[in-house]
Amino acid sequence: MAEVLPPTFQDDELVAIIVLNHNGRELLMACLEAVGRLHWRHVVTVVVDNASSDGSADAVRLQFPSVTLIEQTCNLGVSGGRNAGLAWVMAHHQPHHLLFIDNDTLLEPDTVGALVRAARHSKNIGIVAAKAYRRPGDRRLVSAGGMRFNPYLGAAWDVGSEELACGQYDQPCNTEACPGSAFFVRAGLFGLIGGFDEGLNPYGWEDVEFSLRARAAAWRIVYAPEAVVYHLGGRAGRGPVDTYEQHKARNLLRILRRHATVFQLMCVALLLPPRAAHRVGKELAGGNWRVVGAWIMGVMRRAGR
Repeated sequence: MAEVLPPTFQDDELVAIIVLNHNGRELLMACLEAVGRLHWRHVVTVVVDNASSDGSADAVRLQFPSVTLIEQTCNLGVSGGRNAGLAWVMAHHQPHHLLFIDNDTLLEPDTVGALVRAARHSKNIGIVAAKAYRRPGDRRLVSAGGMRFNPYLGAAWDVGSEELACGQYDQPCNTEACPGSAFFVRAGLFGLIGGFDEGLNPYGWEDVEFSLRARAAAWRIVYAPEAVVYHLGGRAGRGPVDTYEQHKARNLLRILRRHATVFQLMCVALLLPPRAAHRVGKELAGGNWRVVGAWIMGVMRRAGR
C-alpha cells in the first residue's frame, strides 16, 4: 500500500516550468504573462525556443528578462526541445517537479499549487494531469481525466474532449496518460526512466509514450480537477494540420511496436480495417480529405522503416 503523505500546503517545493515555443510569439507572451500570475512562489521558468524566426526570442528577452531563454539553432521537435529544457533545469537547479507546457497553454493562478497538492497524496504518484478547457470563459473541454490508451485498438484519446463541463469530471482519479499541453512530472522519474522519446520527433504522442513507461515502472498517473489550464491550440482549437496528423499516425505505430504485446498487435491488425474505414468516412464527410492523405503517408513512412 502506497505511503500517504501528511497534508501540507507550504509552497516550498521548487517547480520548473518549461515552455516549448516555435514561431508562436503572441501565444508565448500570453503564456508567460499567465505564468507570472501564479500563486506558487518557488518557480523557475525556462523557454526553449526551437529556432523561431518570428522574433519570439527577442520578445522574451525584452518583456520577461527573468525567464531563462534557451535558443536552439534548429528545431529539435517536441521531445528534443523538452529534453533540452530538462537537461538545463537539472544541471542548474534541484526541482521537485517539472511542468512542461506548450506556448498555447494558459495557467490559472492556482494551477501549480493544485498539481503539487495532488502529487503529495502519495509518493508513488509520478505524473499529474490537469483539467483543460479551450480558452477562458469557454466551458468546452479539451481534456478532463487525462488520456486513455487502448493497445488492443491501437488508439489514444483525451478523456472528455469536446464535452461541455457540467460537473462530470470534478472528481480526482487514476488515469493512463497525461496530455502533453500541461505535463506535470515528479523530477525523480527522469533519472529512473529517462526523458522523452526523441524517436517521436518532431511531434506526436510523446506524452502517451512517456506515460506508458512511467506506469510500467509502477508510477501512478492521477487527474487533478482543481488544476485548470486552457489549451488554445490543438486540433480542437486550430483545426487539423496535415503534417501533425501524418506524424501522429506514424508515431502511434512506433508506440505500439514498443509497448504492445504480440496478442495486442494481432488485435490491432484485426480491428484496424473497420476502425480505419469509420474514421476515414468521418473525416471525408467533414471535408478533411487532406487529413486522410496525411494518415496514409504517415503509416507508409513508418512501415517503410
